[in-house]
Amino acid sequence: MTQVISRSGFALPAAIFALVILSVLATGGFYLARQEGRIGMASERARSAFYAAEFGASHLMSNWDNDTFGALDNWESASVSQGSGDLAWTVDVTRMSNRLYFLLATGGTTQGAENLGAANRVLGIVAKKYSIDVDPPAAFTARDQVRFVGKATVHGIDNHPPGWGTACTNGLTNKAGMLSDDTTKVDYKAQNFDVTGVPPILEDAQLINDVFQLFGDLEWEELTSMATLTMGPRNFNSIGPTTTADGLCDYSNPENWGDPINPSGPCGNYFPMIHVKGPGISKINGGGVGQGILLVDGDLWAGGNFTFYGLVIVKGMFETGGSDNRVYGAVMAANAQLEEQSLTGGSLVQYSSCALNRAVDMNPDLNWVRPIERRGWVDLSSVLSDQIGSN
Repeated sequence: MTQVISRSGFALPAAIFALVILSVLATGGFYLARQEGRIGMASERARSAFYAAEFGASHLMSNWDNDTFGALDNWESASVSQGSGDLAWTVDVTRMSNRLYFLLATGGTTQGAENLGAANRVLGIVAKKYSIDVDPPAAFTARDQVRFVGKATVHGIDNHPPGWGTACTNGLTNKAGMLSDDTTKVDYKAQNFDVTGVPPILEDAQLINDVFQLFGDLEWEELTSMATLTMGPRNFNSIGPTTTADGLCDYSNPENWGDPINPSGPCGNYFPMIHVKGPGISKINGGGVGQGILLVDGDLWAGGNFTFYGLVIVKGMFETGGSDNRVYGAVMAANAQLEEQSLTGGSLVQYSSCALNRAVDMNPDLNWVRPIERRGWVDLSSVLSDQIGSN
């Protein structure tokens, strides 16, 4: 009988085992490569979402809408959203105090969303609104000789301008009626001069040019460089609001200084800073109305029936004639030539903190919003993700 010898060995099992190992390695390699690709794409999308959130916050601060955000009550919010292509951003603005705001900026991208879902990043930014420092020491501030003729009225008791109603939300802060460097040079008859304030008339022998030259961190030249309208000395004959053919406020007219009488009109929110540049005499003929900040290098004469809401600063002589000239806000006359200046014919200077505040707050060129110094922002993406996941 022939004996059958078994020839079974390990070659085939070893080959199969090797194929299994190679398959596992290949599968693992493909999996790791896919994961690396997904991680890379996720990182790229996260960066894009972060940049979208950052851009949204920066864009909003650079184009600050004071009409919307300035009207918010404390801890009230407003939202702004924009999108372009695969990117989109939303910024929720919450007003914390008069000048502090919390910006919650959410940026997102839809690139690769079909496989990985939408990507979002959230930034929290504490921002502060900065503006020029306008705080006149009195309703009417003047140096050297000042003469009041006729029924002149100066009130330092703070009051809101007529017709502005709910536009004025700030509290009232009384100032001196008149501030002079030497009250013995103030010429008036008691029966004709009506002055009120805390105190009615204040003397400050140190009232020097710096009062008319420095405004917070800005000097006169820096302040005037920010003017909305700049022109040389001239006769102004038709100051008042004007509109374009389609009914919009006409910003190109150098004698359109806004419309304080009709706040809801096309020019009701137009508060220009007007700079009359260079020496010489400027005359306001025929009355008219305006609002904002009026800066005059030389002399200014108002002929009557002129009403202005805001701040008037004259580096030279300030004089009124005729009747019914009205300034709601404050007047500062440096009288650099040391000439006699006067208020005549029933002129009124009424201190109004609301008129002064709105003259600054409603001019976008005089306001800028920036993150506070030292850790003004924080990435809230993971925090909000945890909150969402726990709900």
